[in-house]
Amino acid sequence: MQRSSIVKAIPGIAIGVLIGYLVWRVFPEYFAAQEDPRSQAHLSKIAAELNRSVPVMIDAETELMPTEGVEGMLIYNYRLVSYSAAQIDSKRFAAGAKQRVVQGACNTPETRDDFLKKGVTLRYSYYDKDKKPIATIDVKPADCGF
Repeated sequence: MQRSSIVKAIPGIAIGVLIGYLVWRVFPEYFAAQEDPRSQAHLSKIAAELNRSVPVMIDAETELMPTEGVEGMLIYNYRLVSYSAAQIDSKRFAAGAKQRVVQGACNTPETRDDFLKKGVTLRYSYYDKDKKPIATIDVKPADCGF
């Protein structure tokens, strides 16, 4: 993938981080519950609510597909609608996106406080237009100093 294409994809990545914040704002009852915030049950509820509005285009290049909640991890699945896996250097894509995704997650108070500080890893999985895997970026609590 050319550098300009990666740069075009970055806003979609950053928006993905903000989706975590929106979940917190729109569905605060999930965060107020006494339920373990790392549990599969809790994270699956959050994913199910998100999935009510997917698929949704984040930007011209990026579609949010169904999310998943597993033990200790909330998984966002994205599809780059204009690219095939063969067109993208997955290692370069992941390296270019990692810093921005981590910064966005760690610097957004709600994402940081309601997920990462509670031990939840945020996973951003990227797929090509045919839903073939491209890259996966995990933001772990340790990435934010927790």
